[in-house]
Amino acid sequence: MKKFLTALLLSMSMVGSTSAQSVTIDGHGLDRDAAILDAEKAAVERVVGTMIDSQTLVGNYMLELQKIYSMSQGFVHGVDVLSESRSDDGVYNVLARIEVESEPDTDLISRLTTIMRLNDPRITVIILKDGAEAGTHDEPAESALVDRLLTLGFSHVVDADVVANLENAVLLERIFNGEKGLVGVGSSYGADYLVLGKTRATAIRAQIPNYRGGGGYQDTNRFTGNANLTARIIKLSTGDIIGTFSVNAPPRIGLDVSTAQLNAVQAAANAAADELEKKFKKLAMTVTIKNF
Repeated sequence: MKKFLTALLLSMSMVGSTSAQSVTIDGHGLDRDAAILDAEKAAVERVVGTMIDSQTLVGNYMLELQKIYSMSQGFVHGVDVLSESRSDDGVYNVLARIEVESEPDTDLISRLTTIMRLNDPRITVIILKDGAEAGTHDEPAESALVDRLLTLGFSHVVDADVVANLENAVLLERIFNGEKGLVGVGSSYGADYLVLGKTRATAIRAQIPNYRGGGGYQDTNRFTGNANLTARIIKLSTGDIIGTFSVNAPPRIGLDVSTAQLNAVQAAANAAADELEKKFKKLAMTVTIKNF
């Protein structure tokens, strides 16, 4: 698998080096147009770098590649049919030189590069509520971060067994504080990275200017919520904190205290998801893929 990863990453590096790449390739179909379309798709696949066996691509990982292939025509700049024929079984064959856009979708390529450089690691996300009963999870915040990791293409996110083994509130606190004595904990729990965070939410009654009562402010029947989410990304095999971030949500309004706090936490979680994406992409760029 290391060879496959190296080949694809080298191909992606080549893809980004020029604006277009010429590919000479075969295409097959029921007629001439279908054969050319098949050749276009195959050319895009080659430029993107599908030297990985399809069986090594699973879940969202494979879906990301399919997005690229489904838009293959949009990446083709020109087609020069070098030869064409129809075989005895009725299949139309073409040999074509195809100019392919070498940067078809920066976002998709970036996602694939991140996943492959990190070798699609096992990631567990635990977000706790600060000030609540020890070990209380902030499920909306967890869901937002998990959703972003899945969108990026990571396929091994939130292992139920890992979460169960990490439920000890004291252990979580020690990990959150970066205690080095926990080196190797990932080997026991079957996770590579732990995203461990805390949310802090408050709410106060919303006020509006009191224009009729001589100035100042007057209370309303709504509440303003504020929230902060602080998280650490820990490499469990070493206990090292490889990334930290803290975000504050813009104030959010709710009909009551709990709704205002929930709205604020969701806003903070969405902002935290952006930071989490940046951290994993940055981490991926520091990884060296060795060819074995």
